[in-house]
Amino acid sequence: MDYPTVMVVISNAVLVHALTIDILLMHVSMTLGSSGEYFREDLKLLSQIGDTQMSKLRPTVRGEPTVVSCNININSFDSVSESSMDYELTIFLRQAWHDPRLRHNSTSTIVINGGDVMDMFWVPDLFFTNAKSVTIHSTPKENLLLRIDPSGNVLYSLRLSLVLSCYMFLGKFPMDTQECHMQLESYSYNMNELVLKWLTNTTAVEIHDEVELPQYYLEGIKEFANVTHYMTGDFTHLGVSFSLVRSLGFYVLQAYVPSSLLVALSWLSVWVEISAAPARVALGVTTVLALVTQATWLRSQLPKIAYATAIDVWMVTCQVLVFLALLEYSVVYYLYSFEKGQYAERRKKREYRRTIRMRENSMKDAHKGENQMTSPKVSARTVSYEDDGDSNNVVVTETPVNSTAGRVRPRLKERPPLVRQETQVLTTAELIYASNDRTDYLCLALRIDRFSRIFLPLIFCILCILYWSFYPIQKHSFSVI
Repeated sequence: MDYPTVMVVISNAVLVHALTIDILLMHVSMTLGSSGEYFREDLKLLSQIGDTQMSKLRPTVRGEPTVVSCNININSFDSVSESSMDYELTIFLRQAWHDPRLRHNSTSTIVINGGDVMDMFWVPDLFFTNAKSVTIHSTPKENLLLRIDPSGNVLYSLRLSLVLSCYMFLGKFPMDTQECHMQLESYSYNMNELVLKWLTNTTAVEIHDEVELPQYYLEGIKEFANVTHYMTGDFTHLGVSFSLVRSLGFYVLQAYVPSSLLVALSWLSVWVEISAAPARVALGVTTVLALVTQATWLRSQLPKIAYATAIDVWMVTCQVLVFLALLEYSVVYYLYSFEKGQYAERRKKREYRRTIRMRENSMKDAHKGENQMTSPKVSARTVSYEDDGDSNNVVVTETPVNSTAGRVRPRLKERPPLVRQETQVLTTAELIYASNDRTDYLCLALRIDRFSRIFLPLIFCILCILYWSFYPIQKHSFSVI
């Protein structure tokens, strides 16, 4: 392509581009023709405000106090923490007042957003007195809104995330009802300069329909207004009270049911044989340690408070009942061991008497053998029976006579002695049979076991009735599980 041809193409492109810009400008002027006055009024108002120090002075410097009406819309109600005693909210805070300095001739409301523009206007310096932290949402830009109508009425709205403190009395935890507050005041202006009140033409505090708390039921919301006295003067105070009823479902599944089962498990020890010490002791110690571990875990979910909560009372009651079952076995086993020791002593005495008789019989047989030394060979056989109640204890004595030796050598033949009974594990039935009905302590131990089979469940039922009567279940405790 030669040079003249290139120049013609470029000139045609420039002509087309200029024509397109003219068409767009004509379209914009036709579109904004009816509202051009509106934009000019906005810019005029902003330019006037920018040349003054309006943001530093309230609308009515001399005269009546500025009245600011407030409205709160709760967008989310997040977790309530017992350990840190606070809760989280996401709200829309709306404030309305009249500023005669912002009157304008536009036929529509002027809408302004952005934090840089907000510095140009006067806005109330409200703060939350019980706030731990306050954050203004800034996605995609700061969530601030200012609406100014032609008469000078101003609506200021901002979206906040709050962490508010909430003092909780946990004496009835987890059957408790908590009152958490949100308190709003002016930082600089007392009630002679600024008055806060709730909006009257709408609901003062609104909450989103889908707001639900995982561990609480929101029973009610109450708004109030009063006056707070400080050294710098009296300040109007707006507040919101949230009535929260704790949901009991989690604690029933994680605390009350498992602890009740552990207490019932400890009752099984009174049905086990008294002589089975490893089984009964292991069962009692295991249930005690399991309850202590569970109580420690539940206590770790709460702050370090100095008073006992309802769940503490329940866990201590269960621990006492389990320890009572273990203590019962200690008494029963002591009586069983005492009876077993007496039986062992009686057994030793019988064995000692039998040994003495055997020696006496041997000496008698030896003396008779010396008198019969003249006979060539005589074999004497003596049979004696013990008189200690054991008919099977037979002592056979043979006395062989050896004429050449000139003396008698007695030889005792006896059935092998029984294994010492005190080293054996005897059941109660075996001990009663072997003790010849001398079982005063053993019978007392058996009566205590039979009594405990009824007494332990009965006392647990009575304590449950007293507990749930003193700590009644709230109306909405099982509404959210």
